[in-house]
Amino acid sequence: VRKIILATNIAETSVTIDDIVYVIDSGYIKMKNYDKKSNISTLLPEFVALANARQRRGRAGRVQEGICYHLFSRGREKLLNEFQLPEIKRTRMEEVILHLKVLQLGLTKNFLGKILDPPDEDVIDVSIKMLEAISALDAEENLTPLGFHLARLPMDPLTGKMILMGSIFSCLSPILTVAASLSFKEPFVIPLLTKVRASNVNVLQGRERAVNECRLRWSKGTKSDHLMMVNIFDGWQSEGGERAYQFTRKNYLSGGILKQLRNMRVQFTKVLKDSQLISTSDPEHPDVNRNSDNITLVKAIIAAGLYPNVARIVKKYGGKRKGMMDKIMLSDMKRLLSYTRNLLMKKRGTTLILGLSIGKKLKLRRLVYLYDTTEISNYPLLLFSQKLKYDKNKSVIEVDKFIKIQCDMNIASIIKKLRKELDKLLQHKVCNPGPSDWSNNSREGRLLSLIVDFISTEEGTSSLVKIRQ
Repeated sequence: VRKIILATNIAETSVTIDDIVYVIDSGYIKMKNYDKKSNISTLLPEFVALANARQRRGRAGRVQEGICYHLFSRGREKLLNEFQLPEIKRTRMEEVILHLKVLQLGLTKNFLGKILDPPDEDVIDVSIKMLEAISALDAEENLTPLGFHLARLPMDPLTGKMILMGSIFSCLSPILTVAASLSFKEPFVIPLLTKVRASNVNVLQGRERAVNECRLRWSKGTKSDHLMMVNIFDGWQSEGGERAYQFTRKNYLSGGILKQLRNMRVQFTKVLKDSQLISTSDPEHPDVNRNSDNITLVKAIIAAGLYPNVARIVKKYGGKRKGMMDKIMLSDMKRLLSYTRNLLMKKRGTTLILGLSIGKKLKLRRLVYLYDTTEISNYPLLLFSQKLKYDKNKSVIEVDKFIKIQCDMNIASIIKKLRKELDKLLQHKVCNPGPSDWSNNSREGRLLSLIVDFISTEEGTSSLVKIRQ
């Protein structure tokens, strides 16, 4: 019997298969990198390094003689690097910087410049700017109380901030599900084909369409990938035993991934309790979920955590054949995107928040794909953005020089006062951790209720106006 094994570069090391005699090395590897010019993660095929080629060759000849065929020329081999670029030189640095600040190791550039393979200074600047935007660092690069809490969470800072906001506004359970799926991966899988039908491309495409239809069905009209994941997880968790297994089969889900997401939710909850932000280790406890059914509020908390990863839809002329086309403009990029792997954007609104953890905004070859988006209203942007500027002549509030929202001066004044009080409250909560007090007799409870009511109106006197191109 001849055995053929197809493997990614995960099989380069620590794998011994006794009867392997021949190895065919494609000479390529898909490596995750960070493009500092476009501020985006990339996943592009590139040539292996000599170290990779040697490891691949070593899969044969470990227990018997073997032959390795490298699918590149001698000339190409001479051009290969000795080793791949170290990971610290091809990733963003937010989490590293937070941990450096917790250890009190001084200015980031001074410390990282002394290591064997220092990262690019431009990447450090981008990461510091991001941490300052979410108030994890101050202008002097000192760690803030919020930054201290984010450094303790086992996830990227944006997702960590989202969890903290979920605990404060008592909508923790859905936010934990969103955070777990962003930190790990979504549970959808395409079933493997049988040998008889493996060559039938139409069957494979049909199953992909079935998975996509399942995703749309579970979004339940929320126009949100994140809330679609919440609905899926809640539906699975409400089942038990054999019914849970049948639920995963029917909806093309991996039970193992769903169990991992459940474990991560419990882990995140324990971290919040250890930080004294909540008083329970049960993610479903009513005390931390009084607003979990408020979809508009949950969307706002997702936006608050993932900001400034925001995009908007603009109209652009695509020529005589295509006419006016929808394009996607990201807040940190000047170019327009027309490609997405997000099904829910077929029902897109004016403003979108992007879930931008690992693999959620990727450049594959020349195309940039967006994953995991949620449509949001104007009010979360007004409350949770970085800077607001009001233009009296045009009656417009400018949000971080990216989005303009039209409203009169009285409403703008109220928004600024409410935002100022919210900033004070958040600062107090991170400096003095404790469960939120929702009592009407407390100032904190009245303010939180007012903000929830304000966000929940969804449609108000403000409306998006034409944005300066």
